[in-house]
Amino acid sequence: MNSTATALLEAARACIARRGLAATTSREIARQADANLAAITYHFGSKDHLVAEALLQGFRSWLAPTLAILKGDGDPAARTVMAIQMLLTTFEEHRDDAAAYLQALAHAPATDPLREGIVGLWGELRELLADDMRAVQASGELGAWVDPEMMAAVLVAVTNGFVVQATVEPAGPALPGMAAQFGSLLLAARQPR
Repeated sequence: MNSTATALLEAARACIARRGLAATTSREIARQADANLAAITYHFGSKDHLVAEALLQGFRSWLAPTLAILKGDGDPAARTVMAIQMLLTTFEEHRDDAAAYLQALAHAPATDPLREGIVGLWGELRELLADDMRAVQASGELGAWVDPEMMAAVLVAVTNGFVVQATVEPAGPALPGMAAQFGSLLLAARQPR
């Protein structure tokens, strides 16, 4: 990716963080990037594609440590718990960017590139979680009543709920406490070998 495209991506993220997704304009992004307005169309096809790519790059970087844990070796159940902890740590590190994530979720149904990117990220996360659950199930430690694909979808949905809760009500229930309760609930589903 060339320097103009990179500058546009960085400018888009900065504008969204400062003004919000709905109030961010192509002109403002181009001005911030010190680029010609036509550079947006040249490099990305449209403002929607630029904004989608800028946001998705951020989301991918936030999820990278969690995905690395899930792709690692060791006990699958322990990896799942470590992944939840990593998601919480990542959220704390990027708490200021959480509003942009929520705005992206709200805009995703009407913005195909953004929706497709988010669905792809969630799909990768769900697949890795489901693989770990299948491994725990195969060892006999997780009941047959658990549907790994559906439970993985529940985990992703609950994680998104944590982001909403902590962003909308920052002085509300403590995120680590909620996550610990949820982790305990998951561990309670395990059966002794």
